Amino acid sequence: QITIGTFQHILEGYKVADEMAKHGAMGSAFSDWWAYKVEVIDAIPYGGALMHQAGVVVSFNSDDSELARHLNQEAAKAVKYGGVAPEEALKFVTLNPARQLRIDQYVGSLEAGKHADFVVWNEEPLSTFARCEQTWIDGRRYFSRDEDEQAQQQAMEMRNTLIQKILVSNRKMKEIGADDDDPAALWPRRDEYCIRSGHDDAVRHLREQALRRAEGLDDQNR
Repeated sequence: QITIGTFQHILEGYKVADEMAKHGAMGSAFSDWWAYKVEVIDAIPYGGALMHQAGVVVSFNSDDSELARHLNQEAAKAVKYGGVAPEEALKFVTLNPARQLRIDQYVGSLEAGKHADFVVWNEEPLSTFARCEQTWIDGRRYFSRDEDEQAQQQAMEMRNTLIQKILVSNRKMKEIGADDDDPAALWPRRDEYCIRSGHDDAVRHLREQALRRAEGLDDQNR
């Protein structure tokens, strides 16, 4: 006898929800994505709610890197389509996926002894107006909006300083294709480096490039 743990991408699970619950199988589906190919022609936005009502442990997933950034809003669709209670809908993207992966003893909910992986929101987590204020992983804060705003302000001040240095230097901007080793043109051309090279850390590259050139100009002005 084969025991099925979790059906993945089960967009038509609502058709066999009772059988899934009887078997003990769980289901991971999209929230309301359908009709983009023949295999999902019968997918409906009520699928997650119907499986949940039948007693199936449901999670919402996505294989799209952009959509996966706001799965809290995907979970909210179970409230709109099917009337799932908000606290249960939130489990679709927190505790239930952990149960399906058999790691709910470590993550998925805020309990003593579990890894402290959580997000602090300024609104109800399922709200489209909710904004991430802090992100914690293993009990360490990895993101703070207050600190991020300070960093953005510092970056803006650096930008303004560099612009003033460019204006005072009275040097011409390098043209595309100009020799990078030419000391006669220190200031950046219309930078295509990051796009042309597929640079993964464009911001870091541009910041370091600007700082090197600013330091070189300061040395010349002394």
